[in-house]
Amino acid sequence: MRFIMTLFWNEPAGQERMVSEQLDARCDGRLSGSGQRLRVSRPRGFTLIELLVVIAIIAVLVALLLSAVQSAREAARRSQCKNNMKQVGLALHNYHGAHESFPMGNLRTQSGGGWGYAMHLMPFLDQEQAYYQVDFENPDCCLEIIGLQFANPPLPDPASYVFEFFICPSDPNGRQRLNHLSPGAYPCGNLYPGSYLGVSGDNPAASACGSNKNGNGMLYTLSSTRMRDVTDGTSNTLFIGERGIPQDRVWGWLLCGGEECEQYIATDRGLAPGANAPWTTGIAERFWSWHNGGAHFTLVDGSVRFLSNSMDLKLLKGISTRAGDEDGGEF
Repeated sequence: MRFIMTLFWNEPAGQERMVSEQLDARCDGRLSGSGQRLRVSRPRGFTLIELLVVIAIIAVLVALLLSAVQSAREAARRSQCKNNMKQVGLALHNYHGAHESFPMGNLRTQSGGGWGYAMHLMPFLDQEQAYYQVDFENPDCCLEIIGLQFANPPLPDPASYVFEFFICPSDPNGRQRLNHLSPGAYPCGNLYPGSYLGVSGDNPAASACGSNKNGNGMLYTLSSTRMRDVTDGTSNTLFIGERGIPQDRVWGWLLCGGEECEQYIATDRGLAPGANAPWTTGIAERFWSWHNGGAHFTLVDGSVRFLSNSMDLKLLKGISTRAGDEDGGEF
């Protein structure tokens, strides 16, 4: 202020006004030291093209992130499925240790439903309560289940529960119940289907999804295989495998139900991708899974292997038999 006042005091009136304007202009940033006008820099917004490029980059990053998340989730589900099959395999071994044989693939002695291998494993899967809820003296398990479910009041029954160790986490139909008298289903009460069926060998039943009492694998109707019967080697013989649950859920009742396609299957049809569709022989009579590229199998030694859909059919059939003297080879 003292400098400005001094200028105003010592200069003539016209020069005072010019000097004052110059000082004001310098304070505003409009003139340079030489008296030339300065260009004032103001912030500039995005152009439409720049905005579209940014949006496109963000969309690509989000897509990559979602893909990575989905892959991680599927890897976790696949790992859980493998652990489920290990758990069932251990239960099969414990059953053999207690009874000196493996359970029957299906206990069906007359018309109606038969108890499956899964029901006999309940005490060895910490499910004793579910095991003792039913009367195994009833030859028709469907009548037994219906009698419990439709009693007044309803009585506890194992078919009304979801047992996670029998369901592949990747299967979208795994935790959905089939209601009694649903279209296309045998009258057997309200049931939750499962994903892990026994391997009956490489020779299917005479009729599609019928009864097979002469399987050359591990689990079939009235089977009673023992560890010593597996002369092909326990590490070269399949025990149980994944079969996707049909969309209408009319097959896959592991606890109680039919025989082939229900609780066990042969491998004569090979492996191939399945489909989320109502049942057909194409998706009911062969092993397949919701995992990309193949399906899990538990071997007689308790290990779990992932077999590719492109696996040679002759090799697959060879490792499905317990005493066929086939060369298992690498799989």
